[in-house]
Amino acid sequence: MITALASMLVAFIGTGTASAQTVAVDDPVGDAGNPNTQSLGSEKEQGYFDIVRAEVSKESGTFAMTMRLAAPVPAAPPQPNGASGMFLWAFALDTQPGSIAGYLYPPGQKNRFEYFVLLSWDGIAFRAFVIDRTPLPSGGEAVTTDVPFSFNTARDEVRFVINPALIGNPATFEWLSVNALRKSHFGSYGLQALDFAPDAGTTTWP
Repeated sequence: MITALASMLVAFIGTGTASAQTVAVDDPVGDAGNPNTQSLGSEKEQGYFDIVRAEVSKESGTFAMTMRLAAPVPAAPPQPNGASGMFLWAFALDTQPGSIAGYLYPPGQKNRFEYFVLLSWDGIAFRAFVIDRTPLPSGGEAVTTDVPFSFNTARDEVRFVINPALIGNPATFEWLSVNALRKSHFGSYGLQALDFAPDAGTTTWP
């Protein structure tokens, strides 16, 4: 009887685990001050730009992307530098072979990531959105779509909820998380990274 109950419990737990596909990356606290951020002034010292864990999961047909930070994100962070300045907390997704030139990079500059999931602060409000770059190679324009996001109670974790159709409904993809300072508009050279997770390369989901 006990053996039968134990087998049922293992089967139940196993089924629950299989229903959610989760991949997470831990990142050292305090590494936001890497060589890429030496010219960024006080921004690199703020713990809410320091990623300590990033996670991508899919359950019940919906993606959730979560970023945990070394310190709470203020309800109203400082004004970003630059005429079109933004602070960005983001996931970059590489869902297919090859690279794409252009937005949100300068004209002609190629990058492997087809999709970006971002939370921005422009000095006035937070906004979460997905940038789809896949129309660019055929002469189209990148598509920007607002998505739901939330902070946990401590405000040291941000969570995005993503409809798979917004990122091409991939069966697998490479990803990384990054925090950045945008000093000028997208499509310029005014984008500088503050922290990455993982620190080098990408991680595969699932």
